[in-house]
Amino acid sequence: MNLFDKIHNYQLVTRLDEAGVYPVTSHEKAWLSLMLANPSAAEIFEPATLDKLRRLTHTPENEWTEQDRFVEKAQTQAKQLWSPLVRTLRRIILGKNHIKITAATNKGSVFRNQRGVPYKLEYSLAKKAWYLIWLNMSTNRLITTPLHLIRSVDELYIEDVWYDSFLPAILEQIQQRKQMAKIVVIRRYNAELQRILYAFSCFDKEVAFDPESQVYTITLHFLSDEQEFILSRIRFLGLRVKVVENDQLKQRMAESATNALARYTETPL
Repeated sequence: MNLFDKIHNYQLVTRLDEAGVYPVTSHEKAWLSLMLANPSAAEIFEPATLDKLRRLTHTPENEWTEQDRFVEKAQTQAKQLWSPLVRTLRRIILGKNHIKITAATNKGSVFRNQRGVPYKLEYSLAKKAWYLIWLNMSTNRLITTPLHLIRSVDELYIEDVWYDSFLPAILEQIQQRKQMAKIVVIRRYNAELQRILYAFSCFDKEVAFDPESQVYTITLHFLSDEQEFILSRIRFLGLRVKVVENDQLKQRMAESATNALARYTETPL
């Protein structure tokens, strides 16, 4: 590609970006069409939205199904990843309304008809489950509830201004839960950086490189209830990484190493 073509393409992409237009390649369009043909798409999108997306992505070239291109072998029992409550709760959150919720806890007890402020829906890659983050108005505590434990949800219509008045308290509690950890990549494993970053792909992170020492440092930002999953990722990476900042993670990794060593230490019978 010559210089004039590069300049023209850059100007074209810049203008599309300023206009809020995102160009889609034919390959991406065909892939999206295939995903929309999956039966679970009907549970995720509203019927009108799904019909519009299918019309926009349909071309004669992508009239094929998953069975035409993929052969799946040794399949394990599929777990339902979608919850019918996602669409309902998403609409309530976007409408800035309150909820009256009845849900169970992991210990088996049930709290009924609790009024709250729904803040966010999150999907946990570690636990393969959807969660609702909401503020319990009776206790003023921020709660994370798995959707499969929710028995019922009713929408309570309020003014947007009242909904917004609870956001500072929610954001303050989220900020208190945030943690940070610094993890360095052992230099001889620098070639595996892509694999290491993939292990932390579901977290906010920053990567810094020191040209003098040839060391990569990964700074992770996460919530306190995600610590166990991060520990599992660090154990999975083994000798490739080392925690250099976050006392809790360092202590837990030291305990894990000590327990593993004790398990394999020879003792007289």
